[in-house]
Amino acid sequence: MNSGNRFLAISFLPTGDRMSRSDPIRTNYYTAVQTFEVMSDVSFYLGALLSYLVLVINRGTHPDAYSLILLLFGITVIALFSFGIMLRLYLVPRAEDNRRLDFFSSACNVSLIHQQTEGYYNNNFTDPIKRMAAQTFENSLFSKEIVLRMVRRERYKIALYALIWVVLLFNRRTELGWIVAVTQTIFSEQIFSKWLRLEWLRTRHEKTFTDFYKLFQTRPPVTTFNALALEGITFYETSKANAAIILSSKIFDELNERLSAEWNSIQTKLNM
Repeated sequence: MNSGNRFLAISFLPTGDRMSRSDPIRTNYYTAVQTFEVMSDVSFYLGALLSYLVLVINRGTHPDAYSLILLLFGITVIALFSFGIMLRLYLVPRAEDNRRLDFFSSACNVSLIHQQTEGYYNNNFTDPIKRMAAQTFENSLFSKEIVLRMVRRERYKIALYALIWVVLLFNRRTELGWIVAVTQTIFSEQIFSKWLRLEWLRTRHEKTFTDFYKLFQTRPPVTTFNALALEGITFYETSKANAAIILSSKIFDELNERLSAEWNSIQTKLNM
C-alpha cells in the first residue's frame, strides 16, 4: 500500500549524570509525536494486511467480505495520510521549535521558553558559541549511538523482508498480484526508506561527532572555531530534518548511563 506523507522527527533526549533531571519538552511535545507515530505504523501494517486479504478472498463467492475489506483498506489509507499530515505540519514542528528554544536558552543563558529542561546539557562553557558547540557535541554522541542501535534492528527486518520478496519473485507459481503487493509494502517509507534514512543519518551523526571532537581537540583561533562550530551545528540540524527519524526513547534509557560516563570522560580528556 502507499506509505503516505509520514514524517518522523528526531528528538533529543536528556543526557548526563544528574541528581535533578527534568525534560518537560519531551513530556509535553514528543510524547504526542511518538503516539501518532505508533498510530501511523499500525495504519500502515493494517493496510498492508488488508491488501493481502483482497488477493485471498474471491470476489465472486464472497462479495460482501470483499467489499468490506476494500472499505477498511480505504479507511486505513485515509488514516495514514491524516496521521502523516498531523505529524508533518503540526506535532513535529511544534516539538522541534520548542526544543530549539530550549537549546538556545541554555546556550545564551536566557529564558526563551517558560518550561526549560534541567540537567539536559552538560558543559561548563559560558561563551554562547562554545556552549552551543559543546551541546551539539554531546547530542551527537548520544544520537550516533542510538541510531546505530536502531539501524542494527532494521537491518534484520530488511534482510527478512528481502528474503521473502526474492522467494516470491523467483517462484514461478507466485501470482503477480502477490509480488506487486509485497513489493509495494517493502519499498515503502515505513520499511525500506526508513532503513536507508537510518543508515544515512548514522553516517551524518558519526561525522558530526568526529568533527566536533577534532574541533575541541585542536582549539583553533576564536574566529575559526566559531565558524566551524556554527557549520557543525547547522550540519547536525539539517541531518535531523532531512532524515526525518525520531530517536528511540527506550534505547536512550538503555544507553544513558554508559554514554553519560563516556561524555564525562571526553570532557576530561579534552579539558572542556
